[in-house]
Amino acid sequence: MNKPIRIFIADDNRLLREGLASMLAEIDDMTVVGMASSGSQALDQIKQLLPEVALVDIGMPDKDGLDVTQALHKDLPTLKVIILGMPDLTDEIMACIEAGAAGYVLKEASFEYLVESIRSVQRGESFCSPRMAASLFSRIAELAGERIAENSIKLTPREVEVINKIADGLSNKEIAEQLYIEEQTVKNHVHNILDKLQLHNRLEAVQYARERKLLNKK
Repeated sequence: MNKPIRIFIADDNRLLREGLASMLAEIDDMTVVGMASSGSQALDQIKQLLPEVALVDIGMPDKDGLDVTQALHKDLPTLKVIILGMPDLTDEIMACIEAGAAGYVLKEASFEYLVESIRSVQRGESFCSPRMAASLFSRIAELAGERIAENSIKLTPREVEVINKIADGLSNKEIAEQLYIEEQTVKNHVHNILDKLQLHNRLEAVQYARERKLLNKK
């Protein structure tokens, strides 16, 4: 028989914390090795006890579930963290996943669902409900649409050329002389660039171009 999965529970609700521990003690392939009521306590004890799975409440005092997950992912990357959270918090779920959580289980979920989640993450699988997965995919699609909209802003070759001249520290007059155009035309280009990118000044335009690698390498 395989060794039982070593589980740590971090939740500031004593009734929930002790109730979960009692119920998990009845599962043959699981054992609770420790519990904590705050984020700081959880971090200290987990680093000593080295469980395989940590159930972490998202809303603990001191350090919340996101802070705890980030710290654990950094110091104990093989530990599987399951966040115990609330529904309809898609951005929160996204943040937990980015922090390194292997699963997100709603507090309203059944005990059987939690047990299934623990076994899944222990096998190296990420875990969340179909409802949450649908919500996450919707949010990802929304973020992708925002990036596409941002990247769809196109500067003309001449506008890119003007930004490069600005980055070189040239005045409008000097740019006009180098590009063989009127100074007013340069001013029009600068105005169009700032308006198109919704920026406030020339420095912001240069920074925009630098971040998108539009500046010529010297």
